Amino acid sequence: MFAKFLKLLSWVGLWRAPMVVLNDNAPAINLTTTPTQMVDMTARFMDVLVDNFVSEDRQKVSYLALEQSTFYKRNFDEFGSLLKKVDPLQMNDTERKSFFINLYNLLTIHSLLHMDSLPQSTLSVTDFWQRYYYKVGRYTLHLDDMEHGILRGNRPHPTSGDIMFKRNDPRLALTLPADPRIHGALNCGALSCPPLTWYDSSHLDQELDDALRGFCNKGVKAVSDSTLLINSIFDWFRGDFAVSEALTLRWLANCVDDPAISEALLKAAEDQHYFTYHYDWTLNAVSGGGRGRVKVTVYFESLCSDSMKFFKDQLYPTWRDLQDIMDLEFVPFGKATATPTGTGDYEMECQHGPNECYGNKVMTCAQNSLTIATQMELFHCMMTKPYPAFTGEQCSREVGVDWAPIDECSKSTVGSGLLYKNGVRTSSLKPRVYFIPTVTIDGHYNRNQLRTSLGDLKTQICEVYQGPPHQNCL
Repeated sequence: MFAKFLKLLSWVGLWRAPMVVLNDNAPAINLTTTPTQMVDMTARFMDVLVDNFVSEDRQKVSYLALEQSTFYKRNFDEFGSLLKKVDPLQMNDTERKSFFINLYNLLTIHSLLHMDSLPQSTLSVTDFWQRYYYKVGRYTLHLDDMEHGILRGNRPHPTSGDIMFKRNDPRLALTLPADPRIHGALNCGALSCPPLTWYDSSHLDQELDDALRGFCNKGVKAVSDSTLLINSIFDWFRGDFAVSEALTLRWLANCVDDPAISEALLKAAEDQHYFTYHYDWTLNAVSGGGRGRVKVTVYFESLCSDSMKFFKDQLYPTWRDLQDIMDLEFVPFGKATATPTGTGDYEMECQHGPNECYGNKVMTCAQNSLTIATQMELFHCMMTKPYPAFTGEQCSREVGVDWAPIDECSKSTVGSGLLYKNGVRTSSLKPRVYFIPTVTIDGHYNRNQLRTSLGDLKTQICEVYQGPPHQNCL
């Protein structure tokens, strides 16, 4: 609760998180390097990290393994000492771009390892992008400085509109011409970020071209015949790609390889095809990477008897015993369909009729405003009643939450929009949903895994869990 209060104060400008310079206390060493050597060393440093502590698809980091490794304990301090000696102004533009892309990704990982415990997402950390710094020669730089100040040519921050380097700031000399390809290379620690890799200054242009094309193809999906799901990077930074949303969609159409996706993007640019933006901020940690926490996502329906049985027999007992090692998330929607009406609302059809759509919307509105622990108590209460869809008010009283805002949301287009997003997420699952409830473990599922989840979720989580021994997994 106190952390949320500080985050609120930060949002309104009344408090700033303390500055943390990660290499401030790195011990002095006698080694010296030239700027070019430091560019190459940073790339090789990221190369070792990626090869040994990042998943094969380059999407997830084994933070726990990295933190416990000799590589982390011995080499990060030495690298930090060398950073304090380098002069990035002595690098040419290509070297500097390569250097700061690699350094940004390294600082993101180092910042997360510096915390007492890993967050569920970097977005939940107050001032994450302006809180953790490296000393680089005579400059002190945080993540936003590197991204928006240097690599985006000191363009305004897409959310705050702030300029990183004001007039007469000596760091202005570090800025590079804005290059939209960096958006396929910078990793912010979330599942929707581009893959983690390292960038070599001698092949940088080709590597950035490949990275952006790969990110375009990964960042646009057809989740139904009528809807495209687009990575929010192309919304937040649309000005880096084109001068308007329509032109950005056209640019994307030229970037993707799938002709059907390209055609849909061109239609979207003409308001003839529906699209929505999405970004999964879940921390990009492999099982055990988030201090052993296991990501569990439950896709369900409010009037599904199998969902009701799962809540009662598996999910709630498992949560009660293992909630300290679970990152739990709910996605109420199931096998429903949702079609945009063009008026800001949606036509919903649910497997068990309109009442189930209402129950799904109640849970979605609650999901949008309550902590996960309170969601669990409320949804368990609802799903163990004879007719869950209409027990929201009763269970709100029993759990001790305010029913009025949930009720208001559930009767509005806001609630419909939130439920529609759950439908988009459900439609995006691979393999496609064939049974409700569906349970993903660390973002993955198949028939055998789902069968185990429905029959013995606790044992499954204990087997996936890679943190320190847990008393309820013995």
